[in-house]
Amino acid sequence: MGAGGMRFGAGRPSYKVKAEQLQRVEIGRWHRGGYLRAGQSFTWRWHRGDEPTGSIGVVVHGADSLALQYMVGSDDQRRDGSQTIRLAHTACNYGKSRPWFVCPVCQRRAGVLYMRAGRFACRHCQQVAYAGQSCDLLDRLWRKQAKIESRLGKHWQRPKGMRQQTYGRLMKELLNCESRREVEFAQFAARLLVGQSEVSR
Repeated sequence: MGAGGMRFGAGRPSYKVKAEQLQRVEIGRWHRGGYLRAGQSFTWRWHRGDEPTGSIGVVVHGADSLALQYMVGSDDQRRDGSQTIRLAHTACNYGKSRPWFVCPVCQRRAGVLYMRAGRFACRHCQQVAYAGQSCDLLDRLWRKQAKIESRLGKHWQRPKGMRQQTYGRLMKELLNCESRREVEFAQFAARLLVGQSEVSR
């Protein structure tokens, strides 16, 4: 198989997949969760809904690197696909710093690495696109509304523990999605009717 194929180490995958379809690791979540202390090890699990979809082991060597420990391949041909990922840091205000992954392929800083073709690498090297990039406005509005609704209770009720201010902001965004979608749908229907009228002439 030539360069750009799907075997491990063969270069960039040859076509784009959606980010939402891939397992990924986010250094920001680990940093905020206090997982990046030197010598610490933990297991990171992925779920789709309530169903587990995979897991990896993580060992933090220090401030400059960590190890992602996992197996790849089918059940009868599994092999160790573990990677050591370098870390970089950029200065923030008040003397703090922000950690980044260093992509093992292009060596650029990245906040997220995606699993594809047996390895983790940045979005550009893995040829990953966001689903929102290939959706029209109506689809994007539906996706945004679904994301907001997932934070609310049944029938858009305020969940227990959510601040009233947060609930008000989410409801405002939700109603704005519905309003924009109705306008866009009306415009789409008008364009469709114009097109049909021109064809029938």
